[in-house]
Amino acid sequence: MASASFFAVTNGLMMVIVLQLQLGLHTGVLAAGLTLAPWSAGLAVASWAAGARLVPRFGHRTMPLGLAVLLTGALAAIAAYRTADPTAYPAPLLPALAVVGLGAGLFTPAFFTVALRPLRPQEIGSAAGLLNAVQQLGATLGVAVLGSVYLHAAGPGGAAASLHAVQLAFRSAVALTVISLVAARMMTGGPEAGTVR
Repeated sequence: MASASFFAVTNGLMMVIVLQLQLGLHTGVLAAGLTLAPWSAGLAVASWAAGARLVPRFGHRTMPLGLAVLLTGALAAIAAYRTADPTAYPAPLLPALAVVGLGAGLFTPAFFTVALRPLRPQEIGSAAGLLNAVQQLGATLGVAVLGSVYLHAAGPGGAAASLHAVQLAFRSAVALTVISLVAARMMTGGPEAGTVR
């Protein structure tokens, strides 16, 4: 559940951001795609830090930290959209997306480490395949659900409706992130979960 809802958030939001820029603001494909660059940069930096330093030291506690950072970034994005001019490129969104990327980068290495740690070596391949399938399912559901929220709310209403719709999609993503947080806490509830071998 933690994995499916997490990947629903990340994949769904990436699509919604690009849709709003292209359909609401008529931004070019290159500019819309490059808007996600701060997200990617944050993801890269945090993944390295989590894998090299944080997960070996703090174990499963890195998962809720990552989700809390992601949640902070999503709320900052909602605030950026709320104050944005419906007809102008939302530049304040970029730092918020960097924070979302940082959160995603903190969560992912910790999640896969915790999920695969209890397995015997001969089970890891099958488990990794199952985790990949759940990841793809979550991504598909995120694109479908958050995309539907955005497209239904935006309709043919123009830039202002598109701006309102992207905020609704981000609010839905916040709810999904809370579900991920609860599921991650349940996943790591055992007394041995905090130890890293």
